[in-house]
Amino acid sequence: MVDLKLLIYPEILHKASILRKRCKTQSIACKAAQNGNCSCGERVDFNEAEAQIPRIKRRYILGSIVLLVLIALILAAFYGGLFGRGLAPDDEALLNPRNPTEPLPPSTSVLRVFKKAAVCADSAACAQVGKDILEKNGTAVDAAIATMFCNGVVTMQSMGLGGGFLMTLYKRDEEKAYFLNAREKAPLAVKNEMFKKDESISKRGALAVAVPGELKGYWELYKRFGTLEWKDLVQPAVDLCNKGYIMTKHQYNAFFKNKLDDEDTNFNEWFKDKNNEYKKYGSRIVPTKLCKTLSLIAVNGGDDLYNGTLAKMFLDDLKEAGGIITSEDLEKYEAEWMDPISIKFSTQETVYTSPPPGSGAILTLILGILDGYQFDRDNIEDLNSTVLTYHRIIEAFKYAYAKRTELGDTNFVNISDLLSNLTSQEYAHNIRSKIMDNTTFQDPKHYGAVFYDKGDHGTAHISIIDQNGDAISITSSINLFFGNGMTSKQTGIIYNSVIDDFSFPYFKNYFGLPGSPNNKMQPGKRPLSSMSPTIIVDKDGDAKMVVGASGGTVITSTVAWTINGDTPSSYLLQGAVKGCRT
Repeated sequence: MVDLKLLIYPEILHKASILRKRCKTQSIACKAAQNGNCSCGERVDFNEAEAQIPRIKRRYILGSIVLLVLIALILAAFYGGLFGRGLAPDDEALLNPRNPTEPLPPSTSVLRVFKKAAVCADSAACAQVGKDILEKNGTAVDAAIATMFCNGVVTMQSMGLGGGFLMTLYKRDEEKAYFLNAREKAPLAVKNEMFKKDESISKRGALAVAVPGELKGYWELYKRFGTLEWKDLVQPAVDLCNKGYIMTKHQYNAFFKNKLDDEDTNFNEWFKDKNNEYKKYGSRIVPTKLCKTLSLIAVNGGDDLYNGTLAKMFLDDLKEAGGIITSEDLEKYEAEWMDPISIKFSTQETVYTSPPPGSGAILTLILGILDGYQFDRDNIEDLNSTVLTYHRIIEAFKYAYAKRTELGDTNFVNISDLLSNLTSQEYAHNIRSKIMDNTTFQDPKHYGAVFYDKGDHGTAHISIIDQNGDAISITSSINLFFGNGMTSKQTGIIYNSVIDDFSFPYFKNYFGLPGSPNNKMQPGKRPLSSMSPTIIVDKDGDAKMVVGASGGTVITSTVAWTINGDTPSSYLLQGAVKGCRT
């Protein structure tokens, strides 16, 4: 149990500690500095003292110099990322966090208003691709497929053909929501024992790769709802790929977040200069092998990676690297249509979001808890009310995330009662009644956690609403930045590292909690994900909000924060998106 006063005013205690240290230091300095007087009051002639220093042998001096140079080289190598986990340029900000009580500077983003439709993607180039498709009378589905193909090139550090996605779709004319599960699956030959001795094997190397679902998901979505020609949806990505894209600072920083295979010919060709150093952001990147793969897909269709020419190349490369995915894995893979999770607010607005293996059920519990507080502008009027509001939100997060440890692939575990509770207003009210306004707890078991879940990582997201009122929210991932750090030599597809999203029985977390058995790896099973692509529909049947997030484990809380912030009496949407959440 923690006294909230210590959490609200930590800077007071911190400043007092600094003041005590500063006074002590100044006292010692004054005693030593005045006319060469030491703290004992003795007069010292520094010139005479220097003359009495014994002569030091030259080899000791040289040895000291060599040692200092060696230490400097080690530090330079670490911060330069030669050990694979050095600080990225933006990580320096973590060492000097801003004062959370000070207002944020004005946002550099522009709050735009559109009359007919909108496309929001991780890159401006890909948002433009989606817009062009809509202007050709394409639907939200057509625009989404084209935008995702583009994103798989420009933001390949986070998503691509080697990964998978979750999608929520709302059809205005039907007033109905759909959900498509194209999450990756564990290979049929996988065994938990393979990872018993070294947990890192699930992150890097060929055994970290799960059966990809990305392209199969595009194809399934297209066959059911697509309207334009398939080739016309792939070609913009082909054209952009052949021309090359401009590397962003975010992608450059991602090089330092994961260890890329030094021997990978594709990575070296795309991202290294003649001195074998990473190209700087702003450089033009032309991923040639990936461009050729996209051209094949444009002609052969979305099944090519599962039973065609690309499938053979993909499997041959993975087998050579030591992988266990087989042709049977690819041929049996199917993207799965499911019913979305849904709840209704007190305002009669309906939320549609992702069922497991996504974390939409956790999102609905958070929203259900917070809906009962009826937050308005008065709840952030001053420091005390703001702290209390944040405290209630964070406690809702903690209670909800504790239940996340019980989620899993519903094709393998029966959690129907749990899902019923997580979407129940009565259950949310019961949780809300447990939140104390002056107390928080450090022990996860207080909030109901009996297991822990593996944290997922990098993702990409797009949100689209079209001229017909249809809306689509898609979150895609290859897990760690640049997946498992390897590409298929012949296809240029970056392999995912999604096996690491499973919970293993051999490892416990910091608090001593074992891995969740419901998320235990099994052949053909999909691991749990934080992805929560969400659409909110108002009482008239119009899509009011299309929302999702990138960022791994913090996705669900970020989406909840943004939804909670988009109320007339609270923040504008722009403020909710750009607001500080740490």
